[in-house]
Amino acid sequence: MKHKKKIKFGLINFTNCLPLNYTLEKWQPENIELIYGNPAQINRLMASGQLDIAPVSSIEYLKNRDKYDLVETACISSDGECGSVTLFSDRELHRVKNIALPDDSATSSAMLKIILKKHDIIYSIHNYNNINFNNRAALFIGDNALREKNAGHCFSYDIGKLWKDTAGYPAVFGTWVRKKNMFRELDILIPKAIETGLKLYFNEILDAASINLRLPGEAIRDYLKSKINYEYTERHKISLEKFEESFNNLFSGSDSLYSLRL
Repeated sequence: MKHKKKIKFGLINFTNCLPLNYTLEKWQPENIELIYGNPAQINRLMASGQLDIAPVSSIEYLKNRDKYDLVETACISSDGECGSVTLFSDRELHRVKNIALPDDSATSSAMLKIILKKHDIIYSIHNYNNINFNNRAALFIGDNALREKNAGHCFSYDIGKLWKDTAGYPAVFGTWVRKKNMFRELDILIPKAIETGLKLYFNEILDAASINLRLPGEAIRDYLKSKINYEYTERHKISLEKFEESFNNLFSGSDSLYSLRL
């Protein structure tokens, strides 16, 4: 891999990305510059051309097909319970009327809207600070969701499971994309790095995540080994198609898939 400039490689600083992140940090490829951010930040950096390759939200990929090539060797998904995309509430789901959506994710919020399309819901935005759960629910993603599980909420609903129950396919939360017709050699690097993280470096990753999240190592092991899936298969492709179709059928105008800005 020879390029005049370093490849700008985006990484999301969530635990579900640690197998890749940790391995690349260990390997330190000389032609790659690692750039970190939350999902919304990485989406924006990729869309503005400041990154060459990155994991982006499924919506970011779907609304920018003309700008990206999909890396079809990996994704971030769950085939059922996810563990880190969760709706917390003080009441049962059928009684929820107000939901606060996180400001760092669009895909999870869109999935929830599709799942609850027959419900009369008022949506607002939150940033994880000082959330009042009285008479409303709040969606959490990533490490914030993993930490919030210990907060003792009366009810919690896993969006990965709800999506699987609704659509019958895995919930694809994130896809890897790269600039058009560039850096194809990285399509092999990504799954190789993930596999290495889940095997060779896994105990180190468990220790780091356990300290960061203040959760038992077994909880992290279950999350990364049993809940999060990194393969991209035909079923994941179909799920993305269903997601796109469902969202565009449900919304129009300023709230359509292609105008969503996270």
